This record gives sequence, structure tokens and C-alpha cells, in this order.
Amino acid sequence: MQACFAIHADCMGSSVTNVIQFSLPPKRDPHGSGEAFCIQCGHTWIAVAPAGTVDLECPECHTMKGKWRFEFQPAPGTMVRECDCGNQLFYLTPDGHLCANCGTYQGY
Repeated sequence: MQACFAIHADCMGSSVTNVIQFSLPPKRDPHGSGEAFCIQCGHTWIAVAPAGTVDLECPECHTMKGKWRFEFQPAPGTMVRECDCGNQLFYLTPDGHLCANCGTYQGY
């Protein structure tokens, strides 16, 4: 754990006697959060898990068949392409954007 020191502004003279030692909190591992669903029972929830987690425990049926709805997604407010079916996941092909949900092509 890293130690840090704070010195009061009035104590910056030639003899410093009012020094307070404190410690930084331990470094936390990065976590992700987002929509999740269970391929076993269909339950949906908001999940929080350490970065790199692939399988999530479903809080409804308690199987390890929970998946992130979108493992990576743009920041809120970012413009994204969306199909008429509501899906935002596409395969990029030479013929256009193929909706991974309904199979509709959207041209460039």
C-alpha cells in the first residue's frame, strides 16, 4: 500500500511539525457492467463482473449460462446504426450491413 503525506499550508515554514500520514485505498480490479441475459431461462438483469468475465451466474435459475447482451458498446449518447427491428449488432460485408438479428441488409 502506498503511503502519502499531507502538509497543512500554514506549516510550510522552516520547521514542519504538523505532518499527517495517510494511505491510499488498495487498487481495485477493473469491472464491467451492463445488460445480461440467461440462455437457459431467458431472465434479464443488469450485471457487474470483473473485466474479462464471459459466463455469468443467472440470479433467477442459478446456472452459469448468463451472457452479456453487448460485451462492448459505445458510450451513452454516441450515434449508432440501428435496424428497424431494434438491433444494433451488424456483420459488415461488401454488400452492406447485415443485421445479426433479422438478416436484413442495410446499404452503405
